[in-house]
Amino acid sequence: MASAAVFALSPGAWANWSSSISGWTDGGGSNGQSRYWADQSYTEIIFKGCSVQGGSKTTGVELWDYDALSSNDFYGEKTFTNCFKGASYASRGAYNGLPQESDYFFQLDNVGGGSYACCLLWASYAGVDTTLADS
Repeated sequence: MASAAVFALSPGAWANWSSSISGWTDGGGSNGQSRYWADQSYTEIIFKGCSVQGGSKTTGVELWDYDALSSNDFYGEKTFTNCFKGASYASRGAYNGLPQESDYFFQLDNVGGGSYACCLLWASYAGVDTTLADS
């Protein structure tokens, strides 16, 4: 049985934060969705020290906004591979021009390059940086 790190289950006002990922797979919920954070126009998602159980050394990272009154909006997916080279290597996905004052979250897709729920991902560092365009 895989362990799962759950960042949070409800929206919050964090901007920059970091944690780790333990045994996540594709999709949302407790096995592959981050905590929520508030942002104004720019977000960068960063993973370091990645490993995967099953599949190849790759994962997709999707950015979504949280909307309690309607469906969540999708802002694209970045493919992360560099973080699998070692603990000091980072994979980064930047998103610009995001709507003002939204709560965002990321979730995984195509972990290990496979089909839904193929593989499990660990990352010693998973973080969000919103400072570039907000300063």
